[in-house]
Amino acid sequence: MRCSRLLLSLAATSALFGASAFSVSSVFAQDDAPAAEAKAPEYDESAFDVPEGKDEAFYKAQLSKISEALSLFRKTNPDAAALNDVFLKRNNAMMTCYKYMSEIADLDANVRARYFSQYVDGLAFFGKLDEINALLAAEEAKETPDASRLNTLKFASVSAAVDKAVEANDEAEIKKLATDLIAKGKTDDFWASRAPSILEDLAGSNPKVGVPFLKDICAAYAASDDETRKKIAERYEGKIRFADLVGNEMKVEGLYLDGTEIDWKSYRGKVVLVDFWATWCGPCVGEIPNMTKMYEKYNAAGFEILGYSIDDDLDRLHKFEEERKLPWKTASRKLTQDAEKDYVIISSYYGVNAIPTMVLVGKDGKVLSTKARGAELERLLGEQFPEVK
Repeated sequence: MRCSRLLLSLAATSALFGASAFSVSSVFAQDDAPAAEAKAPEYDESAFDVPEGKDEAFYKAQLSKISEALSLFRKTNPDAAALNDVFLKRNNAMMTCYKYMSEIADLDANVRARYFSQYVDGLAFFGKLDEINALLAAEEAKETPDASRLNTLKFASVSAAVDKAVEANDEAEIKKLATDLIAKGKTDDFWASRAPSILEDLAGSNPKVGVPFLKDICAAYAASDDETRKKIAERYEGKIRFADLVGNEMKVEGLYLDGTEIDWKSYRGKVVLVDFWATWCGPCVGEIPNMTKMYEKYNAAGFEILGYSIDDDLDRLHKFEEERKLPWKTASRKLTQDAEKDYVIISSYYGVNAIPTMVLVGKDGKVLSTKARGAELERLLGEQFPEVK
């Protein structure tokens, strides 16, 4: 499931984020890492051993050590299995840091709540539903439950339950949970914004089952007398379009970075990767070598890339383009917004607020995938161009 709600924000990962309304799609999960001949790793594995009872400064420093240890290990180019093992150790160590930080008594309550939320997000990401429910039961049993922790656990419990049902392909359980979420969202203010968020993730992982539920809750909100719910419904219009993209045609318009107009019809008959990205987004830039490799391999057979930059700093974007010499065209959200002609801003039209987001469109103009990154892009292109070896 797409876990956009599980973004990490401390020193160990803050460099991944830019000052924008967009968030970077980087969570506890492993990045696509190239398999290569294993080399002896030279890194400090003790960074993953997190002691209890330290202060906030210690754990912040520990998070940096954990990140540095992973970075050093990756530079050794180990095989995929070895790297996966280190990723798991990194993830568990980070979660432990957040757990212990959430228990530091002399920290501000809001700060402790934030650390606790990050810890519980990790439990949800790893599918530790029993642990979440145990924490929830313990909090509920207190004479005076902590409202913030209670809310965090309630959300994580339902979210993890939906994830578990999706992984098990238990359609009956998915429908039961989704129906209950819609009922909660209609009547309970706590769930007003949280229910659509979970249903959005469900729609992303299982469009056939999830999209109708996301449409249902937004329709109910739009028809309600509550202004907050009406605004939520408006905000999700684009997300519903995005969740419903696979198998349907995509609207693409606007201006290229050179100021010329996108002629989307000219791409028909080709397989096109529409890449929502930005120069300040580390994972976006990290995708470029693989995209270049795929372009060089499949372009002659009919593969094209259309970059859609959400950069506001056009000078920076021009400089990046000049230095990288990208062989495909880049469209600019900024230029499109500022144009005299009233273009659809496709990043907003499709509710794209996490990057990189890569949409692969088939020769017939219908979307093949909204998750065409890394190895998945290579797999999909292999299917579209079996004649290319």
